[in-house]
Amino acid sequence: MMDKEQLLLRYFDGSLTETEKITFDQLVESDIEFKTRFEFEKNLKSVVRKTENDSLKKKLQGFESELSGAPSQKKQNFWKPLSIAASIALLVGLSWFVFNSDVFNGTEELYASNYEKYPNTFYTITRGDVSDESLERLAFEAYETNDYDIAITYFIELKEKTGLDYVDFYLGQAYLANGDYLKATDKFQEIISINSEFKDEGYWYAALANLKLEQKEEAENLLEQLIDMGTYKKEEATKLLKELN
Repeated sequence: MMDKEQLLLRYFDGSLTETEKITFDQLVESDIEFKTRFEFEKNLKSVVRKTENDSLKKKLQGFESELSGAPSQKKQNFWKPLSIAASIALLVGLSWFVFNSDVFNGTEELYASNYEKYPNTFYTITRGDVSDESLERLAFEAYETNDYDIAITYFIELKEKTGLDYVDFYLGQAYLANGDYLKATDKFQEIISINSEFKDEGYWYAALANLKLEQKEEAENLLEQLIDMGTYKKEEATKLLKELN
């Protein structure tokens, strides 16, 4: 299944495919957390549209006029200044959230436009081969069918039994696709530190995971190192680095 953050992004920019739209509607119906996030962002976008710079300025000027004129009124309402102050605080708070949220500052869009799940290049799955019930097959079959919870379980077990470093890379991929960006970053850093055959790829995906974690400086550092190596996604890394600066 596509990452939920990506589904929300594609919904709001109007780029959902028919299949994704069905998935999106199903999540809204069945996933309370997803529905809450969706409704919050929808309402927030509505507030943002209504609270453009000129409108916000007029509101604040109006509040200031009311506050300055309040003492001269004999029948002053005690709660009115508090209400006005709360409104100002809400507008300021929303403005801060909007301009600091990854949904609006572009990191989410940069991630979505650069992320692509790494293909299974390690274990060939022969369809219809019922005799192959190995742990590797179970892990990669779940990975290829986007059943990441199951894939993670099998990859962890496979790592415990074999200790092979390629398992960490694909475990990191499963964590990343499943939205667990911190664990994904840890796995990719392990791949980088042990100089694995997937080291170069580890830099790229660690940078993307750090984007989701809003660790922009760390993402830039990883991209710079990847560009210096000049072996994997140099062009894409160079472009992404420029967009982050």
